[in-house]
Amino acid sequence: MKYFTTISSLAELKKQYRKLAIENHPDKGGTTEAMQQINLEFEKLFAVWKNDTGTTDTATGYESDYAEASAKEYTDYVYNEYRYRGSNYKGQSPEEVVDILHIWLKETYPRYKFSVTRKHYDSIGIYLIRADFEAFFKESACKCSKQLNHYHIEKDKDLTDRAREVMDNVYRFVNSYNFDDSDAMTDYFHCNFYLNMGIGTWEKPYKIEIPKLQAKKGTLPPVFKHPEGATHKAIRQALGKARFSYIESKKYSGMLILGEDHYSDGGEHHFWGLNYSSGKMARKRIDKLQAAGIICKTTGWNGGYIRFTGYTPETEALLEKERQEWIEAKKAWDLEHGNEENMEAEGASRLSSYL
Repeated sequence: MKYFTTISSLAELKKQYRKLAIENHPDKGGTTEAMQQINLEFEKLFAVWKNDTGTTDTATGYESDYAEASAKEYTDYVYNEYRYRGSNYKGQSPEEVVDILHIWLKETYPRYKFSVTRKHYDSIGIYLIRADFEAFFKESACKCSKQLNHYHIEKDKDLTDRAREVMDNVYRFVNSYNFDDSDAMTDYFHCNFYLNMGIGTWEKPYKIEIPKLQAKKGTLPPVFKHPEGATHKAIRQALGKARFSYIESKKYSGMLILGEDHYSDGGEHHFWGLNYSSGKMARKRIDKLQAAGIICKTTGWNGGYIRFTGYTPETEALLEKERQEWIEAKKAWDLEHGNEENMEAEGASRLSSYL
């Protein structure tokens, strides 16, 4: 082999191939002939290691990299991933850059999910939410999220090799639409946009998701499905990302408070109540909740938390009706498919599923 050194696993093969692709990709100054030879060597080694399923405690992130792809499919994925070079800035606004980025991410990382946002006109945020690899080393204090310094991604010791590679590639692409005419004496912040990058967020922890193998029609096990009831849907839409639960406070002990789930970088889960400083703002949220049949009120005379006190009698009756319809439909489905266990238990919590 001219390009590949000692290979001990499929993950190591993929890691070396990606390094060679970055160094020899025609869009990055390499040659087509070199890439063709690298691809040939990769295909031969891939045939030897394609069934390797071994794992180690020192995962690098390549263990499930495009799992189930053939050698040709894998090389096509990687070649496409590194397909640009140079500056792309031609006067695009931050809003236009976000649109370009959305398209590029879907084409370049079709298996991954990113969150791309634009705030205050000239700030762009890019966060990797879901992919098929370990993003953090086991020794890292970060377990589900981390804000990145995009200038030094390659030096981040918390990230696995594959995570650094993906985020650095994303950074180089989006930054090709930026410019920097900063002057320390006059216009230090003169650029096209500011950039924030990370893996996972406080509300959306990073998740590893291995794509399921495609199966022929009719070979997958049947799955019970039942349409969401109109009352349940109205409540879900009124709540949005929020839900009612208990907060750690002696003052509000025993009260169900409207709040949202948050996660620290280390993976600790927290439920934080939504505190409204203005009674007018709280009233707007209460009106939406009450329109869905939720009875609630604020904990203070001019704002505070929103406290759940119950459902209207009509809403409670409709929720129970929809719950019973779900249970009956599940019973019929289980009988048809020979699965009669835990039928009642699965539907028993639907009335309180939003608390």
